[in-house]
Amino acid sequence: MSKKANVLMLTENFLRLSTPSAQRLLAFAKTLDSNSYETFVITKSRVSLKSEKMKVVNAVSKKEIPLLDPILLFLYFIKSLGVMRRHKIRLIISTVPKINNAIVGFLLSKLFKVPHIIDIRDYWESQLLSYPMNRFFPKRLVSLLIDITSFLYSQASSLTTVNETLKKMLVKRGIPYNRIYIIPNGADTSLYRPCEDKNHVKKLRKKYGLPLSKMIFVYGGALSPHNRFDIVLDGIASLRKTEDLLFLIIGRPTFLMTNDTILKWVETLGLRQTVKVAGPFPLEEAAEIFSCSDVGVIPLDNAEIWKHMITAKVFAYLASGLPILASGPNQSELEKFLASHKVGVFIGPPSPMSFADGFRKFLRERRKMKNMGRKGREVMEERFDRHVLSRRILRVAHSVTSQHSGKVQLKDARAP
Repeated sequence: MSKKANVLMLTENFLRLSTPSAQRLLAFAKTLDSNSYETFVITKSRVSLKSEKMKVVNAVSKKEIPLLDPILLFLYFIKSLGVMRRHKIRLIISTVPKINNAIVGFLLSKLFKVPHIIDIRDYWESQLLSYPMNRFFPKRLVSLLIDITSFLYSQASSLTTVNETLKKMLVKRGIPYNRIYIIPNGADTSLYRPCEDKNHVKKLRKKYGLPLSKMIFVYGGALSPHNRFDIVLDGIASLRKTEDLLFLIIGRPTFLMTNDTILKWVETLGLRQTVKVAGPFPLEEAAEIFSCSDVGVIPLDNAEIWKHMITAKVFAYLASGLPILASGPNQSELEKFLASHKVGVFIGPPSPMSFADGFRKFLRERRKMKNMGRKGREVMEERFDRHVLSRRILRVAHSVTSQHSGKVQLKDARAP
């Protein structure tokens, strides 16, 4: 395309933190910016990722209502309306969760007659019932939500998702197979990379107040109920010897769980010398912490939804040269991934005993752990570099804009 085409992206989070959704969209935006597009981002994040080329517009609501926030929905729509009018947007990309983005994208697409792409990272509607506060959430409301999102998906020009399993789920919901594109999750291998220099590892550990001699098991990501930190801590408490390990949680607090929530568990179990809770950190600092750690931890619960997903944290850990200690439902995509690439230990449904065994395994088999970390880095460079994967958004963008232009021209040609 010889002339710049303006793109509007609608997203909940665009933080300078280790949030996979923000990193995925940033990669999309950078790719579009460098290939005949100019990107405008609408986000609720107060402190957002910045770029010389991207224009970021904040639609901040003081109080947030989970799931569907009418105030934020209104703010998104008003802010987006202004951008659409001023900059002659030719393509809209929205991401779910949450549903606000898809609703605004749908309305703007119909109002301005421009194509709309929805990026779907997981089967997020089914997670609602797994949250403790939603135990009494009527199942028929979840069914209604699925019906609404299915309608929004059906009205989009195209959908992008992360794997074949999610694509099949979307087809079952009535979306034509040829309108769904797979853009796998990955990680920026130039940002997340292993630290091979022992002296630099010591320097980084001193910088972040980490012990020099302990094996560091790190969790980096959102503090959500489906991550069973309580079970991990019980597993650590059951170990006879804990002086050789540190469990480091660099978390992004959510409305369901904060750093203080975990610190109370730590105090109750007497694990102040073995568990450290910090953060959140900007992307660059999170990457440094990963590079001077030893093992990445993914403490998923046993919910059926995790059978079909590989959480994005996997790729940041592997790019950093970290083997993985993970829990989750048996026969899951994550279990198969770790086993096929030989890059981690999968313990099945989380329990204190299984996590304790996992910690012992890594503490005893350090050479094997190092080999897993090296293999993980190789896999990332060969197959899951985010910059390479994000180029696929160009094909989708070109396809939907070309199809839309063709339809408009055909309609004009038929007009009397």
